[in-house]
Amino acid sequence: MNILLEIQSKLKELSPNEAKVGEYILKSPDEIITLSTQDIAKNSQVSPATVVRFVKSIGLDGVPHLKQQLSIWQANAQSETDFQELRPNEEIDSIKSKLKARINHMTELVNEHLSNDALKITAQLIEEAQLIFVFGIGASYLVAQDLAQKFNRIGKTAMCEDNTHTTAVILTNNKQKKLFFAVSDRGESKEVLEMVELAKSQEITTVAITGKENSSLAKNVDYPLISISGENFEFRQAATVSMMAQIYLVDILFYTYVSSNFQRSRDSILKSLKAINKIEKKSD
Repeated sequence: MNILLEIQSKLKELSPNEAKVGEYILKSPDEIITLSTQDIAKNSQVSPATVVRFVKSIGLDGVPHLKQQLSIWQANAQSETDFQELRPNEEIDSIKSKLKARINHMTELVNEHLSNDALKITAQLIEEAQLIFVFGIGASYLVAQDLAQKFNRIGKTAMCEDNTHTTAVILTNNKQKKLFFAVSDRGESKEVLEMVELAKSQEITTVAITGKENSSLAKNVDYPLISISGENFEFRQAATVSMMAQIYLVDILFYTYVSSNFQRSRDSILKSLKAINKIEKKSD
């Protein structure tokens, strides 16, 4: 975990006084390791109790745990600017460094919060389903396309949509055994939630790919898969990292399924490659 990115991403969720502690740490991360709780409180202009609450709010066990994470950050020699917002006319190398830090942080968060049991159950549901239907809007639709394309290549029938009317027709009229995936980073999209309710009314098992554990979407599906990205910045890097988190989760799910159905998946991939190569040769 990149502790500075973790603090930066949670600043807006903290109380005003807790945010003061976070802002002080972000400005002087190297100093914190040598300071007492009382000194951190004094320099942040808050009480020692607020420092303790801040540490708990960002998911750490105590001030010693905070110092440990800062020591790890320091040992990895990451730039202090990697956790900062995008700046006007920023150097390209600095942009690369920031995105690299965010992507590394994202993979650690997804690995930490993504339940192995939920992955195994979802892989089994995919195996049992006759039709996999994936719904998402905007950037999440790109993730939906990626999921559908991957499973189509290994012999599963998968469809993706971003149109509620088309989705409603397929969910209510198709008699195949279906599995419904809803993709939404924030998990509060009205259209996505409506499609989940429709799927449930048809007794279709529902799975969510979302970045928010406590979102309406995560609470309303049968199986939530959490793609926490740590991306909660003002600019949000054009939502790049949150979409990467969803795609990374899809890859983990895909390989979990392939590993459990290895030979059949391999045969399907080789068969599809052979068909594509044949088409490409004809077009040459």
